[in-house]
Amino acid sequence: MEKVSKQDFQEKRKKKRKLIFKRIRLLFIVTAVVLLGWNVRSFFVPVADSLNKDLLLRMGVDGNKESFEASPPDEDTVARINPQDMEFLKKDLEEYIKKYNGKYGIYYYNLADGSEFGINHEEEYSAASTIKIPLNIYLYEKIKSGEVDPQETLTYLQEDYEEGTGTIRYEKVGKKYTLKELSRLSIVCSDNVAANMLFRYLGAYNIKQYMREMGGTVVKDDENVSCPKDMGLYMKKVYEFYQKEGALGEELMNYFLNTEYNDRIPALLPSDIKVAHKIGTQVRVFNDVGIIYADRPYILSIMTKEIDEDVAADAIANISKKVYDYVAVKN
Repeated sequence: MEKVSKQDFQEKRKKKRKLIFKRIRLLFIVTAVVLLGWNVRSFFVPVADSLNKDLLLRMGVDGNKESFEASPPDEDTVARINPQDMEFLKKDLEEYIKKYNGKYGIYYYNLADGSEFGINHEEEYSAASTIKIPLNIYLYEKIKSGEVDPQETLTYLQEDYEEGTGTIRYEKVGKKYTLKELSRLSIVCSDNVAANMLFRYLGAYNIKQYMREMGGTVVKDDENVSCPKDMGLYMKKVYEFYQKEGALGEELMNYFLNTEYNDRIPALLPSDIKVAHKIGTQVRVFNDVGIIYADRPYILSIMTKEIDEDVAADAIANISKKVYDYVAVKN
């Protein structure tokens, strides 16, 4: 066994004591930090709880989410989504649509805080059946003002006939329909004949003028064209009408909530998320414009041209899912 001198023994004891003292000091420091952190939290949390919830959101403090109410929150009292976050989402979507043929135009508008962005959103596209959005909000404005009786009947004429979606084209010319029923069919079934009958009754020129009055910039009297931003504005008008006009607004909104074609914006969203929307389809044109009733409801308008029809519906569905995941889940 190796002998240990008295001097070596004392040196080892000193080192051991120093190590013990170091550990005690470290334990003291950790304890102090924990206690200090607890005291700070106990001071600030009650103060934070007493603050307005909207201020908490701006501070980045997580609060309980409120369920969506019928009336949209006032923009001045709702924390806006970080513009940098919106820019990140926009860039992500720009990269995503690059892999597809043709052009995809996207417009996003948050109904809770007014934040927005667009990609190719002011370019001209064929409106296809999304034109039925401004057509019907114009009709319901006329009903609200008393200028139009929704129970008035129109007769199906040969000039109204058009191929495509809808059921009236299979009926005999001369059959009568109320304006209310024509509105429902034009949205829920995307009935082209119903829309033509309404255009004939209301006047195509009057409807185009109304689109301009709502802020539309891509409007032509002799062509069925629009852009994603304009379509977003028209759908926002539908939402505002729903908010203000009671049963009449609910009637119109319910048509958009119960459309037969759901292979685009709603396709990949959670089943409990309501989507009020209207599609439009022509050769190499797939459109969809809708209100997505997430906790923070928003409008998404997607229009296309010269696209591959075999993949366009899935592309739009994926664009919609990306927006929902970023806006409704991440934020």
